[in-house]
Amino acid sequence: MQWGKSVIEKYIVNTKKLIKNGLGHVFLASAFNQIISFASNFFLIRILTKNAFGTYSYAYNVYSFFALFAGFGVESACLQVCSENRENIQKAEEYMKFGLLFGSVFNIFLGFVIILSSKILSFSIAGTSELLLYFSILPILTTLFNCIQIYYRYNMQNQIYAENSLINTFLIMTGSISGAYILQAKGLILFRNFSFFVSIAVSVFAFHFPLKRIISREKISEIEKKDIIKIALISMLNIATGQLLYLIDVFLIGIVEEDSEIIAVYKTATILPNALLFIPNALMVYAYPYFASKQDDKRWVKNQFFTITKYFFMLNLVITTFLELTAPYVVTVLFGEQYLDAVPAFRILMVSYLFSASFRKIIGNLLVTQRKLRVNFWMGIAEGVLNIIFNWILIHKLGMVGAAITTLCICIFSSACLMVYFLNYLNKEIRAKI
Repeated sequence: MQWGKSVIEKYIVNTKKLIKNGLGHVFLASAFNQIISFASNFFLIRILTKNAFGTYSYAYNVYSFFALFAGFGVESACLQVCSENRENIQKAEEYMKFGLLFGSVFNIFLGFVIILSSKILSFSIAGTSELLLYFSILPILTTLFNCIQIYYRYNMQNQIYAENSLINTFLIMTGSISGAYILQAKGLILFRNFSFFVSIAVSVFAFHFPLKRIISREKISEIEKKDIIKIALISMLNIATGQLLYLIDVFLIGIVEEDSEIIAVYKTATILPNALLFIPNALMVYAYPYFASKQDDKRWVKNQFFTITKYFFMLNLVITTFLELTAPYVVTVLFGEQYLDAVPAFRILMVSYLFSASFRKIIGNLLVTQRKLRVNFWMGIAEGVLNIIFNWILIHKLGMVGAAITTLCICIFSSACLMVYFLNYLNKEIRAKI
């Protein structure tokens, strides 16, 4: 009894310490962001027709393939090198200057590629090309805002990060709903773009992001440029291969089914499982700089990893079990009875969330903090190949449920592989220092 009491007291003390250090700000902001996003989806599904929502979802899915390359990976690279140089303010801001300029130039090029693609490519879902055109300015806006947020992250200004994130999400929700009400799917995209522009202005003028000071910093050396570009390239490929798991299913459903309403139903099934990923994402937003700065202390990394995994799996198991049992009610309340046919896919994707949130997302981020970038890349390649093969087979046989089963199987496979690799790597490094 005394032992149990001491464990609970220790847990409470550690939780209070984490909240005091900024995790509370990050987690609450992430939670409110998801609540706002849910409110946005709640209204958008009712403002847009089922056909329009399906067309928008497919167009956004196509854009997301281009967005995988947004900024050439400088966001992740800046987070890594700036976290490593956090004590050297000038050097960290020199890296940030390079990231902002290099990422912006690349995104201008990417914007032209999107415009050209919208003019010359044909898609199975009517209206996709027109909507894709309006996404062309989004990469440069999102990368600029994300780099600003990275500045607050590596400086561990978690409260400012959280407040800025909340304002951005609220602006996007307001813009998206207003645009959809006025101009349907086209207005949704245009007003969302404007919301990002306003968010950047808020960061500079309200939260005093030191844009002028960063731009006036000295240029980094050629060796440093090669280092950050190398990290950026590998990070971009890691993100691209990792995100393909969540893009290929919708894309192939569009090719096989050629029905925007089926896409709308499947997209609805993915909303809640994908939104719940804010939980591991919020943890890594907070924890990433700590793990990056402790990359030479593998025993510390291993101990903290076990702590995170233990508590996160229990939390995610409770969430998954609850939503599995209440799936029809949840779908009806959030999205309406017209989307009840999303329940089978939703239940499968919730189990996928359990493995992704508890293991895949956490280990993938921790590998990056240890500069083990190629592992995520090759794992992403394997996931992408398996995803295409099994999606193509199972969607033909089982429709959108086949896509959900494919996602679940790949999440279990990648989680197991990364767990084995990460623990072997840490144990090997620890033994080498004994």
